[in-house]
Amino acid sequence: MQELESLLAKREKKVAINFDNCNHRVRCFAHIINICSSHVISSMTSVSEGYLSDLDVPLDSDPTVCHDDELDDDDVDVDDDDVPELKLDDCYHDGGNPNLKAFFAGIKRDPLRRARRLVCFLRSSDGRREGFRAFIKLGNDKNWYNVPEKQLLRDVKTRWDSVYKMLERLRELRPVSSS
Repeated sequence: MQELESLLAKREKKVAINFDNCNHRVRCFAHIINICSSHVISSMTSVSEGYLSDLDVPLDSDPTVCHDDELDDDDVDVDDDDVPELKLDDCYHDGGNPNLKAFFAGIKRDPLRRARRLVCFLRSSDGRREGFRAFIKLGNDKNWYNVPEKQLLRDVKTRWDSVYKMLERLRELRPVSSS
């Protein structure tokens, strides 16, 4: 921080930045991206209170938050009946557009939470993981589908792109689910 202060002090006076290494901090860009992406995701899905509060960011205008913490591997079930329908904020209007109406109806079913529960369920034991891998191999051998023999990925709250990676892998393995 002292080096940064000296470098900023050496700049020309008209673009100089007053920086005090004792009183100023430089925030981690990756952490800021993670916080922003987490809040964007929380505005459209249901997340646990602990997920956002662990980021040390105050919760503003009542995002849709579910009160169950991260699912334990032993308590996982994939029954969709217990996933409550989300209530979207007033700022989301379909404007009579049938595509947007279908999109918002899909969001209300909380696909991210369903994806997390499915991945958690299939990864919760070695037997399930091996069974899933064997099912992929069997389907590929019988030409039911042709997908890579990969495992599902879980999202990690400290990695801003892990939700994307989890959903991307689920999409890649989607032909398996239709079988």
